[in-house]
Amino acid sequence: MASGNESFDFIIIGGGTSGLVLASRITEDPGLGRVLVVEAGEDQTQDPRVNVPAMWPTLLSTSSNWDFKTVPQHRISGSANVVPQGRLLGGSSALNGLSFVPPSKATIDAWAGLGNPGWDWPAFSKSLAKSYTLSGNGTSQRPDSSGPLQLTVPDETNDWRWPEAWQNTLKSIGIPVNRNPYSSSGEFYGAAMVADAIDQPTKQRSYAGNAYYLGLAKDRENLTVWTGVTVTRILFDHDRDIEGNLRATGIQYISNDDRVKTITASKEVIVAAGAINSPKLLELSGIGDRRLLEPLGITPLIDNPSVGENLQNHPLCTLAFKLRNGGIPGYETMDNIARQDPAALGVAMEAYTTKLSGPFSRSGTNSIALLGLPGADTDDGERVVKELLAESTVTGSSFKTTPEFGRAQEHFMRSILESNEPSGHYLSFGGFVHFDRDGSMAGPPPGNDSFFSIGISLAHPISRGSVHISSPSTSVAPVIDPNYFSHPLDIEVMARHLQFISSTISKAEPLASHLTGKLGNSSVEVDKLESLNTAREFIRNTAVGAYHFAGTCAMMSRELGGVVDSKLRVYGSTNLRVCDASIIPMLSYANPQATVYGVAEHGAQIIRSHHDAGKL
Repeated sequence: MASGNESFDFIIIGGGTSGLVLASRITEDPGLGRVLVVEAGEDQTQDPRVNVPAMWPTLLSTSSNWDFKTVPQHRISGSANVVPQGRLLGGSSALNGLSFVPPSKATIDAWAGLGNPGWDWPAFSKSLAKSYTLSGNGTSQRPDSSGPLQLTVPDETNDWRWPEAWQNTLKSIGIPVNRNPYSSSGEFYGAAMVADAIDQPTKQRSYAGNAYYLGLAKDRENLTVWTGVTVTRILFDHDRDIEGNLRATGIQYISNDDRVKTITASKEVIVAAGAINSPKLLELSGIGDRRLLEPLGITPLIDNPSVGENLQNHPLCTLAFKLRNGGIPGYETMDNIARQDPAALGVAMEAYTTKLSGPFSRSGTNSIALLGLPGADTDDGERVVKELLAESTVTGSSFKTTPEFGRAQEHFMRSILESNEPSGHYLSFGGFVHFDRDGSMAGPPPGNDSFFSIGISLAHPISRGSVHISSPSTSVAPVIDPNYFSHPLDIEVMARHLQFISSTISKAEPLASHLTGKLGNSSVEVDKLESLNTAREFIRNTAVGAYHFAGTCAMMSRELGGVVDSKLRVYGSTNLRVCDASIIPMLSYANPQATVYGVAEHGAQIIRSHHDAGKL
């Protein structure tokens, strides 16, 4: 570690997904100056729990996870839910579920409409394409994508037949199979095989830690990375500019010898600590709601009540279908591996180490579908959509959503429900998938039963929550309240997708020949879910939050509730930026990993162009 009196040009707080992308791209030009990345976790780029694709769940119970929890969620289980966030070099890209699903054109264009010029789909799509290179079976490659992140679409005909059964089932009920989910069009509807962030030749996880840091930037003389270092606050110049804006001068941090130190940045401080820690750090530094900060003894430097607001996440519930006769040969499941059966584990590990194949070589959640509201294109469906929108009001559904942002959300949701844009994200998995009431993953029940699981995630939740500090101490976790289902439209849309799984998908061939009408994760019979009331109750009893948190330092006009502008600068500052999942104003329909890589690539271009032009 450098001495505390050393100076850098840029300080990036957080060596996670976004932070390492930013560091890699900024240091491509030595003329921009020296970059310091400060990460609270450790460098685990050689850790097999990171690199072997199927081993990521073992990291969730370690210090590699921040292990936050929400307050009890009274509209679902009533329990506090876990909030996994990566606390290691590479951040959540080192311990997520690997799926890489690009955001939709509709969502990104909606961002632009919130006061973000330069963030429309054509511009964002080019940045996203810079992040990855795609290889694998049967999926078209974007000709302009040649980035460091390696994506692999597994060969579903090799040793794993569930994806084929899933796609053929959806085809049998008239749902198309999308052979090019990575198209530059930004439009995705139907069933598809999506890629994992896995390097094809080695079958190891590809993530910010090895793709951007080890692969591109580690040996550059203008890059320094500190691990095991916790930032306690951002430092500012005492004098403001003529417009009253603050200038960030550096950071205060706790070094890995437990000493409090400071270090300066001559050009910029960039916060890339994630959807939970970024708003926390802003508030600890005096940026947030004056009414929250002053009682904690924190001097408000920038009064912005929107800091920490707009928290969003995808609600998720699963149906773990018991298989007929314990399963059919050739359709293997992960159940015995999840039960830690020594024989099953041995076979899987041998396949991985000798052939780079088998269940340890993939996520297992590649076969998905993105579908609109079931029946919305029928006369009855159009009536239902109108009724749902008429009965629902966006404003007041979250803690501090401005009326203007509420209307923007309502307009966006109306466009989703009245079109073919997906409102449900369906996942399929050969094995038991269920989450305990606290949102943690549960193993299959004892015995010899095998399962096939279908999950449904609400693609565009309207409900919003918050993340706020309750103490001036860095060591105290923030108060996290996702406020799930606070908007009534969310459960209505999700219940109709759950009903569709019960009434249509599970009864269509070839899946119907495999599935019983019994669930391994609920006493509710599948047929009962054809009732909307039962579907709603099932969601309230079993739904959890996916691990897709975003939005707490939203990029939009300040009047709408923004924290950063379209250049990612914190309102009220000249050189403090935020660039990570927290700036996402509206979640797209699936896992946010791809979106965050795109945000970071786009942010890096913005930062470089400003300094290349001699600005700031």
